[in-house]
Amino acid sequence: MEQSYAQRYALLEGEHWWFRARRVILRDLLAQFKWPQRPRILEIGVGPGYNLLEVYPADASLEGVEPDEGLATLAAKRGPAPVFQAPIDQLPSEFQDGSYDGITMFDVLEHIRDDGGALQIVHQKLRPRGRIVLSAPAYNWLWGQQDVVNQHCRRYTLRTLRDKLQAANFTIERMTYFNTFLFPPIAVVRLGARLIRSQPAEEGDFAYVRKPSNAALFTLFASERVFLRYFDFPFGVSVFAAARKE
Repeated sequence: MEQSYAQRYALLEGEHWWFRARRVILRDLLAQFKWPQRPRILEIGVGPGYNLLEVYPADASLEGVEPDEGLATLAAKRGPAPVFQAPIDQLPSEFQDGSYDGITMFDVLEHIRDDGGALQIVHQKLRPRGRIVLSAPAYNWLWGQQDVVNQHCRRYTLRTLRDKLQAANFTIERMTYFNTFLFPPIAVVRLGARLIRSQPAEEGDFAYVRKPSNAALFTLFASERVFLRYFDFPFGVSVFAAARKE
């Protein structure tokens, strides 16, 4: 992530409709799984730490790790979960193998060049029957300035993400697309910008939507949680996956 953008990222994650609605959806999805009492959960790539406060089961014992020093500091200050500053391939000794009931990576895997190696590290840190839960941007053909600004390495389909998880010896528990209701306008904007070769906005997608529309877009996106309780979406701007270590 570019340093100038990282400083604005913390504000965006707290206020922007996309981040707020994603937290609502992720909280609802995580609540659908059966967790042990007081599950020990590690979030990799916590950013400024909002997920640690809003997404997880109330009795979870949470820890976080974030490679960006500034964002890790912000997340640690929010508390009470301890947050460490480190990349996934240099995790400190506190993160012992076979010690977590759950590890989450929300829009993180696409930043990691060796995503297969990262999933193998997650597999090592989980207890038997432990669960990885992650989200990621979907479809390489939707590649846009947002991916460039955030220094993404790739986007995923259900198939490519399933293959990565299975190669790391995970058993798939659930996979679905989401951010489906807004898929048509987002696809039009992305493809239109590519066709007319318009000057990209420095902030990517976040430059197109300002605060007056926050409430309506939040309500529309967040409403997907109700439908995701009953079925999986066949397409969307993002992909969600949960898988178990057998």
